Amino acid sequence: MNILRPIIYLAFISYFAATFLFTMPDNYLSLQFYHQQQVFQQWLFQRWGFFAPPPNYDERLYYEFRDKLTHQSKTFEVMEPIVTLKQQKAPFNWHEDIVDYLLSGSMTGIGDDLHDMRQDLIYRNKQAGKSATDTSGEHMLRETIQHGISFQTLRNYAAIVAQKNQLDTARHEVRLILSHVMLPKFADRFSTKPRREEAYFISDYVTLNR
Repeated sequence: MNILRPIIYLAFISYFAATFLFTMPDNYLSLQFYHQQQVFQQWLFQRWGFFAPPPNYDERLYYEFRDKLTHQSKTFEVMEPIVTLKQQKAPFNWHEDIVDYLLSGSMTGIGDDLHDMRQDLIYRNKQAGKSATDTSGEHMLRETIQHGISFQTLRNYAAIVAQKNQLDTARHEVRLILSHVMLPKFADRFSTKPRREEAYFISDYVTLNR
C-alpha cells in the first residue's frame, strides 16, 4: 500500500498536468507538444462542450463522387438528413444518434486539428520570416488530416453513401467537403435570406474503401 500510494498520486498529478497543458489556449509551450497532444486526445479524449457557448453554425458534410471514366460528379450532403431523421424517430433513434456522433465527432476532430496545425504553421512561418499569406503549408496540412483517424472514419462512411445512392464504388472516387452554415442572429431569425456557408476543409479525391 505504501508503494501504491505515491504511484496513484503521481498518476493523478500527471493526468491533471497534461489536461491543463492540452486544454489551455494555444501558446508556444502547448504547440511544442502537438504530437503528444494527439496521442493524449486519442486515448483520453475529453469534450468540454458543457462549458462552451452554443455553436453559431450547423455542420454540413458533402461527399462528391466523381466517375473515373467520364469525370461526371454527384454530390450528397449527409448531416442534415441524419439530424432530420433523429428528430422524426425520437426516442427510437439510436442508430441515427450513433451515426451523428461518429460523423460529428470526426468533423470536430478535423476542425480542431486544422486550427492547432495552422497556429503552429503561423508560428513557424513567423520564425522563418515568411509572409502571413504564404500558403505553402496548406498541402502539408491537408495530407496530415487525410492520414488521420477522423478523416478515415468519414472516408469509410463514403462507401455507405455510395451504396445508398447506387454508385459503383470501384468506378468512383470521392472528395469530402466539410463546411459550416452560419446560424442567423436572433434579430434575423425570420429572415428568408440564404444562410452563409463556409467550407473549412476540402480533401483530395480519394478511392473508396470497400
